[in-house]
Amino acid sequence: MHLQKKSSWFLALLTLIAVISVFYLMDSTKQSKEDITLPVDAGQKATIQSVTKEVSSPSSLFEETRLQVSNERNQIRQKLTQKITSDESFVEEKNMASMEIETLNKEESTEAILEKQIKSLGFPDALVRIEGEDVSVTVMAKEVSKYQANEIIYLVKDEYEDANVQVKFGANNY
Repeated sequence: MHLQKKSSWFLALLTLIAVISVFYLMDSTKQSKEDITLPVDAGQKATIQSVTKEVSSPSSLFEETRLQVSNERNQIRQKLTQKITSDESFVEEKNMASMEIETLNKEESTEAILEKQIKSLGFPDALVRIEGEDVSVTVMAKEVSKYQANEIIYLVKDEYEDANVQVKFGANNY
C-alpha cells in the first residue's frame, strides 16, 4: 500500500516535469523592437536607444533576473550570517554584518513595493533594481511617454528619496 502511494507521487511529479518541459520547448522566442532609456538628470534629458534582443518571454526575463538577484543576495546573507554566528568575529564586525542584512532586506522589500505600485499604474510588468543610491526601473509598455517616465520617477522618489533613478521602457516584449 505504501509503495503504491510513493509510485503514484513519483508518476505525478514525472508527468508534471514532462508537461513543463514541453511548454518551455514550444514557447517561441520573440524580438523586441526598441528600448527607450530616459535617464534622470537635473535637466531631465531623454535619450532613445534602439536595441534588438531575443527573449523567450518578457515576464520570464524579469523573473530570471529577479531569481538571479535573489540568489546573489541569499549568498551574501549566508556569508553575513556566518560572520554573525562565528566566535572569531568581533562585536563591531557582527554589528556591521547585521546592518548589511537589514539593508538587503530593506532593498528587497522596497523593490517589491515599487514593482507592485508601477504595475498598478497599468503596466504589464516592471523590474526594479536598487544598488546603493542607484535605482533602475525597467517597464514593459506598448506606448511610451515622458509623462509616464516622470510618474514612475516620482513614485520611486516617494519611496526612496535620495535615489538616482533610471527608467527604461521596453516595447511589449522586452
